[in-house]
Amino acid sequence: MMTGVSAMTAGRGGRVWTAIAQRAAALVLVAAVIFALWYRQTYQVWPGQAASAQVHWCGRDYQYQGATQTWRQITSQARWPVRAVSWYPPLGLTRQRLFAALYPKAQRSPSSCATSVYLRTGPDRYRAYGLEGGP
Repeated sequence: MMTGVSAMTAGRGGRVWTAIAQRAAALVLVAAVIFALWYRQTYQVWPGQAASAQVHWCGRDYQYQGATQTWRQITSQARWPVRAVSWYPPLGLTRQRLFAALYPKAQRSPSSCATSVYLRTGPDRYRAYGLEGGP
């Protein structure tokens, strides 16, 4: 049997935990909004969306060149071996493989990024993206 004092103490404890839970939920919501805004700014799409006219890789932005190419066309033009470098966009529901021609022993840094990247859109179909702002 609860006395009046112990009932009041239990009520306060419940309110404290409710307040803590509400603050934690608000903090998670704010963090999710900040993350979504950062993701949108970086990748030019919202989390869950497919790639757009721009892709972001290696710390650089690439603009769609308006051309769809085959693997043979890409590799015949490339100075270095073309290889898969990432999935794009990272949090897209329909991610696609991203390819780039890279010097074989290059470290991934803005100074060694490829000037073109290719997004696989289907069997033997690749969208070409060129580096914005030059090398």
